[in-house]
Amino acid sequence: MLYLRACSAEQRVHAFRVPRAGGSSTLEQELTRLLTLPAGSTTHGYVMSPPWPSDVSWRFDPSAAAPPPTVDPEPSTFMTTEPTGLTFRDLFERVTTVRKDAFPHLGADAGSAVRLLRFRDFSGTGTLVPAEETDAVWAAVPPERQLQAGDIVMQSVLHESSTRGPAVAVIDQKDLPAALEGSMNLAFRLKRPVEEHYLRLLAAYLNSPVLQDYAVGATIRRIQWKRLETLPLPAPDEAVANALDDLNTVRQRSLSWHREANTLRQSTFTGRDHEVARQRIITEGRVLRLRVEAAAQLDDSDYIYRTTLPYPIAMRWRNVEAKASIDSAPGPAYQAALDTAEILFCYCAFVAAALAHEEGVRIPKMEDIRGRLSSGKTAPGFGDWVAVLQELSSAIKPRGLPPNHPLTEFASFGSDQDVLDARVRLYALRNDESHIRRADELDLPGALQTALADLRFLLARALFLADLPLVHVNSVRWDALRKEASVGYHRLMGDHPIVPISTSEQHHPGLEVGSLYVIDGERRFHLLRPFLMRQLCPRCRAWSTFHIDRLEKQEILLKSLEHGHPLTDSATRGALQHVGLLEAPGATDTGEQ
Repeated sequence: MLYLRACSAEQRVHAFRVPRAGGSSTLEQELTRLLTLPAGSTTHGYVMSPPWPSDVSWRFDPSAAAPPPTVDPEPSTFMTTEPTGLTFRDLFERVTTVRKDAFPHLGADAGSAVRLLRFRDFSGTGTLVPAEETDAVWAAVPPERQLQAGDIVMQSVLHESSTRGPAVAVIDQKDLPAALEGSMNLAFRLKRPVEEHYLRLLAAYLNSPVLQDYAVGATIRRIQWKRLETLPLPAPDEAVANALDDLNTVRQRSLSWHREANTLRQSTFTGRDHEVARQRIITEGRVLRLRVEAAAQLDDSDYIYRTTLPYPIAMRWRNVEAKASIDSAPGPAYQAALDTAEILFCYCAFVAAALAHEEGVRIPKMEDIRGRLSSGKTAPGFGDWVAVLQELSSAIKPRGLPPNHPLTEFASFGSDQDVLDARVRLYALRNDESHIRRADELDLPGALQTALADLRFLLARALFLADLPLVHVNSVRWDALRKEASVGYHRLMGDHPIVPISTSEQHHPGLEVGSLYVIDGERRFHLLRPFLMRQLCPRCRAWSTFHIDRLEKQEILLKSLEHGHPLTDSATRGALQHVGLLEAPGATDTGEQ
């Protein structure tokens, strides 16, 4: 059978021959897969690509299959940090595998039973299929042929898709005792210890398309140790390793839901008691539907901003949404949108300033703000917060901060030209409102839509804040023996201020109870006091996030990000002087922040 199909502007021929034997469903699946291939072959078919010579034969000839496209190795983009200069053989040595029938097979409950890991025991998600979920094989394998915790095992036969690598897993203590059957698998052991997050990163790296170029063979492509020895390795990057772990968790959770739905659907009509089956599918199906409905909301950007951004911004955005839903009164929603844009930049500027102070980075605009605050002049505003972020990129450049440092995210946000353009438009509207050049009632609905579009764009570009949780530490218990602190904190993310207490383990005791922090991708806490402080608002009686606003008759006035309510708090003067937000008495301007 000859099947012709046009793919975009480039045409290909998909040839498939139906064998005399074989299940129809299996053949249908193979044909479906063949039609999606850009090149290459399957068991009973192949793909031809132009140009074709004038004397081309249209007989069924698998040797005419177009070669699989060369995949540009992902490490060139994957290894965005400095390369290590290490190759695979520098860090790993090969572990001897065993043959399936080389040792006597035992029952799982035998005292000396060792699980023999086979090709089918790889889950494809970075772990092994649990023994209780498969027809596990157990054998009497001697200790010197067994695997150890931290070993990397992988299939030596590549998946048919050119966008995937082999199935890879890191041996965990719970997987032992185990040995690897070696007919289609490889095992490797570290020559020297590495950090746990780097081992996870290396496993994900091996599971990427990078190994496509290190495989040999046409129909069945295999990875050989001699070719693998020269594979360059990426540099350690804990943030990337954690992000990959999160993605893997999401994938496994989605697959789990898929399996539950399939099991429930298939069991609907298999029981004898139809009423029980009916109640079961309604009850259990309801839970699955609720999960999917909750997950589907994450495709709504407005929902994402309301639930994942830091509380001062998320709460403001919720207010915008609520007011914008009232079509008959666009004025309050318009004002709320402009206010939210300013609060977004204010929050980013103060967090960036706190991180810069921690790293010893000098931001010139912060010196100007210090002079204005100390002299009791006008309070800093929208333009000042934007200027802080714009200067950040050049300020951090001499410091040589690592790419995963949170300051680099703020610098990218501040220097983004599209962000600047949106900010300019919103700033102009904000100034018109402040100087009584308000939008006409007839023009107000259109002005609101323009402001909302720009605000949504800014919030989308500021989604990196979702990976820098704002937290309020309420307890620190230091264990001197383990040299660890158990930290209890409120995670102030999303539009609700009342949240349960979360816990984290830290290796230093210096965290302050009652202070605000942001947590970066490497689980490090960064102090925000006194740039941002959480205090009880005397006006609305709610816990709010305050920053210094101005000096009034030498009294320090703080301002709430959430409501704009003022708070007098002279107790913060010393801290503000220490970080350079106020000048110390009798001090001269030394140019230091």
